[in-house]
Amino acid sequence: MTTESKLETVDGYTIIDIDGAARLVGPIRSAKKVLQRTTIDLVRHATYACAVHGLDAAGAAAALNHDRSGEDHSPIATFADELAAWAEVNTFVGAMSLGLSADEVGATLSPAATAAEDTVAASAAECVPDGADNVVIASDIEESALALALGNLNVTVESDLGAALTSGADVVFVRGKTGVLNHQVLEDTNAKTIIGLQPLTTTARGLAVAGRAGAIVVPDFISAAGPVLAALGHSADEIVELTKTLLGNLTGHGVDLFVAASEHAETHMRTMTNSLPFGRPLAP
Repeated sequence: MTTESKLETVDGYTIIDIDGAARLVGPIRSAKKVLQRTTIDLVRHATYACAVHGLDAAGAAAALNHDRSGEDHSPIATFADELAAWAEVNTFVGAMSLGLSADEVGATLSPAATAAEDTVAASAAECVPDGADNVVIASDIEESALALALGNLNVTVESDLGAALTSGADVVFVRGKTGVLNHQVLEDTNAKTIIGLQPLTTTARGLAVAGRAGAIVVPDFISAAGPVLAALGHSADEIVELTKTLLGNLTGHGVDLFVAASEHAETHMRTMTNSLPFGRPLAP
């Protein structure tokens, strides 16, 4: 059962997805108004990223509502203090910070999680299926660590997502805003495999449209799990091995990979709770 609690010293809240997990991990967020729905979606991504690997850990988050355009930034330090106390009690570690720097968050943000590019590459590159060669990266930032991890594959970069998805590539990597892989952009795709590089790349309708087109969408709670796994203490090499083993156990599902991976994660989640959190990690 997902629970939300208000912070005591600042305008903010915490969210825990599953009570009883040995460890909690997820985003630390700040904005003028941090939307609860988005935070829950990110927490759910972390929960499934842990559960699909059979870890005794679940998603959680801390959020601060704060307008950085103002002159008074004292709530940030106050938030960091309360966050540290809450994290210690709940065995929480941050996998990423959004709207706050690592220095502002403090020790609650795992040092390993700050190397996000390397940890994303470790999980994402391992999702390339055997026999794939023609790879397109559609991203709004330079994915140098990913390109390095892809080794000798034929890799090109395409700034236009539509062009990437209709390039006939064996694999298309995608980074963009939440829900960037929606039903409209995927309508004409002829890519064989699509891999998201951050949480919540795909909408439910997008997943359905891709499946009808014969494109396999790798769940981003697998492909973008690197920062979550790193925050829990796994090295890049260990993330590669975890991802390789998992995908080996999930072979043969084709376009139903998302459902199969979700069910695999939920089987483990039932060992921690009698009530699964509502909703799978897809963008709205």
